Amino acid sequence: MKLSFPSILEIVTSFYAKATTDILIGYHFRFIEDFDDHLPRIASFWQLQLTGSIDNREQLPFNIIELHRVLKLNKGEVHRWVILFEKTLVEFIESGAITNVQKDEWMVKVEIFKNKILTLC
Repeated sequence: MKLSFPSILEIVTSFYAKATTDILIGYHFRFIEDFDDHLPRIASFWQLQLTGSIDNREQLPFNIIELHRVLKLNKGEVHRWVILFEKTLVEFIESGAITNVQKDEWMVKVEIFKNKILTLC
């Protein structure tokens, strides 16, 4: 079963609630104006990755690598992002909102994204 956009947005919002206050990576988000308005765009990116389609085509294109290049991330920050993301997905498994299969499918996409971002480090 594919995740709906509202479910993806809920997971993304929950993840960024952790990430924006995280001691290791939170500082990256302090400079983004209206970050809450940015969350649906992030959710649209994940919807496209997970389902192959997107509800709001106005969100295209996604220049993920270029947008992250300016952050000058280090490897530890990228790995912390992955840990927090997986922790969030586990919480949604525990609540019954997603399945282990959905979490695993999402983590495959996270791994791809992580490897692309690590090329910038």
